[in-house]
Order: sequence, then C-alpha cells, then structure tokens
Amino acid sequence: MSDVAATPRRILLVAYFYPPLNSIGSRRPAALARWLRRRGHDVTVLTSLQSGIAADDAALGVVRTRDLLATRLNWRGDSLKAATGGSDAAWDPDRHLWGSIVIPDIQLVSWAPFAAVAARRLHAKRSFDVVITTSPVESVHAVGLALRREGVPWIADMRDGWRFEAPREDWPLAWQRRVDGQLERLALARADEVVMVTEPLSADLRRRLGCRVETITNGFDPEDPDARVNMDAPVDERKLTLAHTGGLGRVQSLDPLLEALARIARDDPSLPERVELVLAGQRTAEQQALHARPEYAPFIRHVGFVSRPEALAIQRAADVLVLVTSGARVGEATGKLFEYLAVRRPILLFGTGNAAAEIVTGTSAGIAIPVNDPDTAEAALRRILAEGLPEPPPDAAAPYAYPALVERYEQVIERAIAARSGDQRRPGGRTRSADSAPAVAT
Repeated sequence: MSDVAATPRRILLVAYFYPPLNSIGSRRPAALARWLRRRGHDVTVLTSLQSGIAADDAALGVVRTRDLLATRLNWRGDSLKAATGGSDAAWDPDRHLWGSIVIPDIQLVSWAPFAAVAARRLHAKRSFDVVITTSPVESVHAVGLALRREGVPWIADMRDGWRFEAPREDWPLAWQRRVDGQLERLALARADEVVMVTEPLSADLRRRLGCRVETITNGFDPEDPDARVNMDAPVDERKLTLAHTGGLGRVQSLDPLLEALARIARDDPSLPERVELVLAGQRTAEQQALHARPEYAPFIRHVGFVSRPEALAIQRAADVLVLVTSGARVGEATGKLFEYLAVRRPILLFGTGNAAAEIVTGTSAGIAIPVNDPDTAEAALRRILAEGLPEPPPDAAAPYAYPALVERYEQVIERAIAARSGDQRRPGGRTRSADSAPAVAT
C-alpha cells in the first residue's frame, strides 16, 4: 500500500449527513474525506447546516449550506431532534406531510437547491477534477447532476438501495413509485461511476439499469478520534453484557432476543442478576412500550442517546454486541457492523442470508441467526451463557479499514475522470460523455 496517490485530485465530496452530527450516516463521508486527504488529494466537503458546525470546518475545507430543516421552518419538530439526540421524545420514523409528497425526499426542496448553487460557485473557484455525491438522502445526487452538466466527472455513491431494498417505507401511490423509479434511472444513467456498499445492491443495479457498479463496502476508520477518547462505559462488570448501540429501524426489533431472555429466566429466575442488555440510542414509541413489558424490563438498561465516544466505550466493554437486521433485505450491512468489527467484540447478528451475515460469518466475527425465531435465539443465548463466544480474529476487520477502501476508491475516481475525457466507453459502445447523456432537469 503506497502512502500517496499517483495523481492528486481536487475533489468535491457532497454529503447531507456529516460530523459533528452523531449519526452512523455521517461516518462514511467523514472517513472518505479524511483518508483521501491523507492520500494527497485536495478535498472540499459540501454539506448541510442541519448536521451542525465544527470548529475545524474552515481548516478542513468543509462548507455548510442553508437548509430549511435547520430553520424555524422545520416541520418535523421533536422527531428530528430525537433522531439526533436533541430530545428525549420517542423517535417517529414515519414521513411527515411534506416528506410523503416530495420525491425522492424532502431535502430536494429544503437543501438541494442551496447545495447545487454552492457547488457551482465552489467549482468556479476550485475547478474540481471530480464530484462524489453520497446518499442518503437521494436528492444529494441532484448536486452531481448539476456539476456534471458543467463537465465535472461525477461518482454517485449509494449507501442504500434507491428503489431496490430501500430502508424506508415505499411510496404509497403508484405514480409516486413511477416517478421515484424514473429519477433513479435518469440520475444513475448519467453518473460516470456508481458505487454501492454491498454486492447484492450492486447486482440489482447491473441487472435493472445496466449500470457499471463498483462495490466498496462501508468500513471503519483506524484513526477515528472518537475511538481515542477514554470513557467509562455504563455497564455492570458483574453481569454478562449484551449491547446494542444506535437506533433500530421500523422493521428491526429486539423482540426475539427479549423473548429468549424471558424464556430462560422462567427456568432460572436469577438470570436478570447475571445478564443485562444495554441499549444506547433513540427509540420509537412502540419500542419503548416493548422494552417496558414486565417480563423484558428486568434485563434492559436504556442509557439514552449518548455521545459517540461513549457508544464506542459501551461496545468495547460488552461481552457480546447485538446487531439486528430487517431479515428482508439481502443487501443489508449497516455502517454499525463495521464499528462492531473494529472493536473486536463477538457479534450476535439477527439476520441470515444477507450481506451482513456473510461478513460476520466470513470473518469469524460472531454468529448469525434468523431474525424472527425466538427458539433459535434461545438456543444461541443458552450457548453464550454456557461458553460465551470467541473473540474475532485479530485480522477480521482488516479488509474493511478505510485506508484500504480509499485506495480502491481512487481507481473509481480515475475511471470517472477518464470516462468524461472519452477514454472509456459505456456498455453498448456509447461514449460516456456529456454530449451523449440524456438531458435531465436539475
């Protein structure tokens, strides 16, 4: 692995979620920016004021643009605050009124127009070699479209499926689904390169849209400053600690794990004195009610929305890390998985037959069991109580370190630049150039 890139580039990285926002969605763009800079590239980051402001923004070339969600016009209220740690209210994952109307997401009107104008101004000053737009949210790719019309090579970085296995509820009306699909097709057809984070998601785009797609997973940052902060974790060292950090989505539930604990406790009433499930992160009202049930509550310690250093401290102190997937998406492998890999604690994954399970079992980092199967969960817990789970091998996380991932990303960057120069051809023999791309309104 070389220390610097063969050809340093001027890169604009556009991401809606970015530090200091304490969200798993901000990790990938932050790590990409850090390690691309370390490789000698000149990186400018364009993001939203909704993610907050950091003291080193100017020094690191971070530009934050206006966003209606960061003003008093924010109509999402405490739900948005709950999702980012600003409120103890229950988190509501449902779309609100405008979010259920604007396609592909409300940021298309609250932020993307300001971001597109800012991107053009930055390009006029900096003359970028390439622009990378990383979703969520999908409207971030409007900025890539805007700059591509000015001749800038564009990489669309997709961390979730857009129409395939999207982690949100689908649009309720047929015409909305059609428009969403048209936007996906038009945007990704114009991108010079497309990057997906799991192979099933990449395979879908290749099959449906005929795109050339590179799979570059999420990862972990070996020089993450938050991981260097020494903090005491809120765990009881006298108990076997299961830990889950971060919020649970709409269809992800700890119910099978809790039911398994309750079953074992019927045979062993002293179990709550020896086992604890530590939860850190926002909860929906339904999850709050579930966790308060009398047969489950004795096992649960909910510590609320904590800082990232504290979340990492909890992960390091846990005996077993719990990761829950939907069980319905084969391309699912959340960013949290790679944080878990980095701290080298054994993982109990609820989900089989998906990308996350392939990573966990392929690296010997833990075990994967079906999502909604209390019987299997009970058997797994009895095994853990009897003999524990082995620690992952020292090199389990190595393929997912961002220094290695960024070197692969550089190859995509060079291909995107070459494609706009007319050096490569799209499938079917058409040159991938601005002149041959279909017109798309931005």
